Amino acid sequence: MKKVHKTLTAIVAFTLAAAMAASLAGCGGAAQDYTFEAEKAELSAACMVETGPEYTAEGSGPEATQVGYFTTAGETITFKINASKACSATLTLRASSACGQWADPMVFEEVDMSKGECAKLTVNGTECKLEGVLPGLEAPMDWEVVSSYYKNYGTATAKIDLKAGENVIVLTAQGYAGGGINVDKITINAASELTWTETDNSDRVPQQ
Repeated sequence: MKKVHKTLTAIVAFTLAAAMAASLAGCGGAAQDYTFEAEKAELSAACMVETGPEYTAEGSGPEATQVGYFTTAGETITFKINASKACSATLTLRASSACGQWADPMVFEEVDMSKGECAKLTVNGTECKLEGVLPGLEAPMDWEVVSSYYKNYGTATAKIDLKAGENVIVLTAQGYAGGGINVDKITINAASELTWTETDNSDRVPQQ
């Protein structure tokens, strides 16, 4: 009888451990990437949509659209994303340093996103720490390619918790004296179906 009791205890313990491991792993099922472009999010007053070539070591690269003018404290980029079920997930921010000095050569600071000096991330009102460094750059003042310097992208990641239903994900500019960041997109890796309604920001183009 004792042997049967021990066997049952072991089975229960194994089942609980497996359930806990599944819970910690996320919401069950295979995770996949969902991408949400910043220019289709809800933008606060000063943010603008910019399109132009990305920067590469060889010069200008493929065309990219991003949200710029994201520097003044309190400016926000808001993603309202619906999740089919509650889930732990990984968010990856793709952005570039806008901490540049207009000189020859032009110099852009690295941006350590973990410091929260340029922008902070919240999910449903809870701050989530971003980890990663957006690359710096030193390049000659060349009017033909200078706009690409502001699209020298890097990434930063954060662990987030999503709830079933609408999740409000907000990037908030911190008013860093050296400048800010330009935001290309966020990608969320989650084992939950994610959807959203895009915002039409076609009128948010800076005047030339």
